[in-house]
This record gives sequence, structure tokens and C-alpha cells, in this order.
Amino acid sequence: MELVHIFSPENNPDEGLWALKYEQAAKDEFKKLFDNWFNPEWMHQFCINNLKDVEQKFDDDMIDAEAAADELMEEAEDLQELLYTLVMKGTTGMDLQALFKPLHNHETNLTVLQLSKGSIKNRFIRNPKLRIYAVRIGRNTYVVTGGAIKLTDRMDERPHTKEQRLRLIAVRDWLGSEGISYPEDLNNLL
Repeated sequence: MELVHIFSPENNPDEGLWALKYEQAAKDEFKKLFDNWFNPEWMHQFCINNLKDVEQKFDDDMIDAEAAADELMEEAEDLQELLYTLVMKGTTGMDLQALFKPLHNHETNLTVLQLSKGSIKNRFIRNPKLRIYAVRIGRNTYVVTGGAIKLTDRMDERPHTKEQRLRLIAVRDWLGSEGISYPEDLNNLL
């Protein structure tokens, strides 16, 4: 495994977004995730393969795979734009912690090497379906481990989300074993 720097605020290079890249992988997990989410064929096939979950999550038993895929791709576009805005434009009073929350809803404290999930909620997206999973290193500093289209309440209910939960744990443990606990530890990798 290696870490790839995605982007950071101009005024603070110690902060920002990083992503995991597996040794045999052509892309880091951030790029892979958005490439899939922006690929109409990939998204359509996912919706066909998970149509019952899609219908339930969209609360519409008449929605077809193509319409669901289009809506999910729009959500991906909004999510990517928000990420860029939070990190690069330095929106006053907002940073990545506005997007990423602790993985477990009952957690209220933010900690080092915390399992986290990111999703977008706004006036157009009240029930987000896309999740970016990351390990929190520090304020406004996250390592993306992957992501998923989450259509069920619990991650263990479907193989693709269960895999993401296990990956989060493995990456958190790997970061700890590599001595990466602070944002400046990531910059030592550059």
C-alpha cells in the first residue's frame, strides 16, 4: 500500500485529502471511486444488479436503473464539487470535517485514526446514497480508503459495503503501524 496526495489547501499543505493506492492497482481509491461513479455503464449496471435495494432506498418501486444511475451520478458531481470547494477554496468556517463524520453514528468525539464517512446533504440531496470512506488523521486531513453506494442501513448487510468497512479497519491499522498519526507524518511521504 502507498498513499497518494490528492489535494490540500494552498494556505496549509499539512492538511488535505490523501488516498490509498494498492500496489497492483492502476489508480488510487479516490480516482477509482469517482471514475466509477461518473461512468454511466458502471453506474447503470450497479443499479440493475441492486434494483431491489435501489427501489427501497429511493422509496420508489417504479424507478428504473437508468433514472437511478442518473441521479447517483448527479450526486457524485455535487460531492466532488463540494470536496474541491472545502479543500481548495478554503470556504470560511468550513473544511473537510463539514463533510466527513465518524463512521459510527454514536461517536461524538473526533480522534486520530478515526474511521469516517463522507456524504453530501443539501437542499437537493436529503437522503444521500454515496459514501466516501476515509481514516481521519487530524483536522481537515483524511486518507480515502474507498467508497460505496450505500443503499442499506448497515454496512454488513451487503458485500460491497462490508468490504469497505473491513478495508477501513485494515488501513487504520496499517497507518498506525507505519507511525502515521499526524498530518505532518503524511507530508514526510512526499
